[in-house]
Amino acid sequence: MDARWGWAVAGGVVGVVTLVAVVAIEGRPRPASAQTSTTVPTTGTGQPAEPIRTITVSGDGTASGRPDTAVVQLGVQVQAERANAALAAANEKAQQLLNTLKISGVKADDITTTNVSLYPQMASNGRTITGYQASNTVTAKIRDVARAGRIIDAAAGAVGDEITLQGVGFEVDDTGAMRAAARRDAVAKAKAQAEQLAAASGQRVGPVISLSEGAASPPPIAYAAGRSAAPDAASSVPLEPGQQELDVAVTVVYELLAA
Repeated sequence: MDARWGWAVAGGVVGVVTLVAVVAIEGRPRPASAQTSTTVPTTGTGQPAEPIRTITVSGDGTASGRPDTAVVQLGVQVQAERANAALAAANEKAQQLLNTLKISGVKADDITTTNVSLYPQMASNGRTITGYQASNTVTAKIRDVARAGRIIDAAAGAVGDEITLQGVGFEVDDTGAMRAAARRDAVAKAKAQAEQLAAASGQRVGPVISLSEGAASPPPIAYAAGRSAAPDAASSVPLEPGQQELDVAVTVVYELLAA
């Protein structure tokens, strides 16, 4: 074989081996990074390109809405000399309460028993049992706030002096629209912050690199102070639902460009 051909074949083999080595290096998985301020991508030829500069900002968004659901904690409380008598009386009164709520339009799925108790009543010496106290408490969602006062009155009328009203709260049943508004507000605030920081450093904000949302805080159910006496049946309990707020937090990474 001619010497020139021999060197050409050898050079070809070396070229193939070199090409395979480059592909293997370029195809190796790179470890993920949670957050960086500069990345160095490569071009199609394997040469490093200009580093990507980023800016990370956070924004908190808030939206408010008028509650459309009242959450009422109602119950019964009775006393008797014997434990079984107290429990039986409480059971009867509790059933009257449940029947009244359902007749008034509260769905069974919106009524939840939250407490049932039976305790001995002690004399002043702390050793002698003088009787027993039994109670039964339910939480009811009234999905028509305007009717909540009248429903409370109806329950008090059915149960009588054994009624207990432990608190009334309000909530927004469907927070979808509020959440969407809070997200828009949060992203807008994050972008405004990024633009301020970029302008202060003589640069400008580029496209979004990544965006994440933190846990949103749902509107709290604020319970008003309860009372154990039955309300005056001559007028319904006045209730004001007020406004509820929902908060959303976002973190946005923008590309940072030269001005």
